[in-house]
Amino acid sequence: MLDFQNISIYRKGEKVLDHFNLKAPDGVILALLGEDKEAKSMLLKVASGGEKPEEGQIYMDGISIYEEGRNAYCNFGYMSKEYGFYNLLKVEEYYELFLSLYKVGGRYRSRRIEEVLEMLEMTQYKQTFIGELPIDIFPFLYLGKAILQEPEWLLMDDPFDNMSVTARKKMIGILLSLHEKGTSMIINTSMYPEMMGFITDVVVIEEGKNLTFGPVEEVYAEALCKSPVRMHILAQMEKALEVLKENHLVDRVTVDGDDVIFRFNGGEKEEAELLTDLVASGALIHNYMRDLANIEEIFRR
Repeated sequence: MLDFQNISIYRKGEKVLDHFNLKAPDGVILALLGEDKEAKSMLLKVASGGEKPEEGQIYMDGISIYEEGRNAYCNFGYMSKEYGFYNLLKVEEYYELFLSLYKVGGRYRSRRIEEVLEMLEMTQYKQTFIGELPIDIFPFLYLGKAILQEPEWLLMDDPFDNMSVTARKKMIGILLSLHEKGTSMIINTSMYPEMMGFITDVVVIEEGKNLTFGPVEEVYAEALCKSPVRMHILAQMEKALEVLKENHLVDRVTVDGDDVIFRFNGGEKEEAELLTDLVASGALIHNYMRDLANIEEIFRR
């Protein structure tokens, strides 16, 4: 488990992370969601060892990563937003450089490079200078650097940004393969359509705090319940409004022409009872549906 306890970081007098708490169990593919881009990126930097918080601790399986130092950071592979390459190195030389920093040598170094290149479908680029690589290969080259030492946790900051759908699907396939081998992941990303079924858990971060966290199905179900209802009324609008006003599970009622928009805070049974009451009032309802809304927007309300 990766346990973030009361993490606070300040920049220019402002809190980027504000007593942030999160317990990420082993085996997750956790998506960081929300508009607070700086906080999400900073969280990954803190876990990777690139930043140290002014307050708080991060524990991996009960041991502080700051007390373990270098040994702890070997358990993390970090893929930042900005790619850092040495254009005059060949791909193999680039990977050898980083493996040497982890004091990996001999036969294992060569074998590991071969394994990574094969996984990334980049074997043909082994002796290619980085400056001569096709631009769409760079995200995969950078991913390879992050997984060279076979980390337990892979931390990725916006890895799918500006990728084509085809490239995203390829990256997701590689990440699923790593996940099957036991790698846990925390990914700062938008929820692209092809990622449903890939992400296991989500956390929504706003103003440096954890708004909600859980399995993706549960969080999306909660978000759906919190999303506004739009109801189209053909007749007897006043009677419909009376029913809504009397129901203690209804709030934030607004009228938009022949539509009534409101938030309903009950479950399926209570919602069915509300509809029964509306029909019994004589209101003529043509349509009743949840407004589609971005999950981050819902939890900021």
